[in-house]
Amino acid sequence: MKMQNRNRASLLAIAGVYVLYLAYEMVKDQVNGKSTMALWLCIVAVAFFGIAGIAVLIYAWKIYRTKDKDDQEEDSPENQNALK
Repeated sequence: MKMQNRNRASLLAIAGVYVLYLAYEMVKDQVNGKSTMALWLCIVAVAFFGIAGIAVLIYAWKIYRTKDKDDQEEDSPENQNALK
């Protein structure tokens, strides 16, 4: 269970960073004049991608932190006695 949560959190963090990167690329293209997207649509898309990327990163962090709590519970003396 420990490694599964760590892998899930890592994969989600990578996805969150990629979504933020997509938002950054949209802004960069719009500023440089290379974008064919309407300005209003770019603003909406960047806001959506930015919020989504941050939300995924927060969720990944919560999963990673939950892993630490689960590890502490598994290592507690009460659980060690229950397993014997």
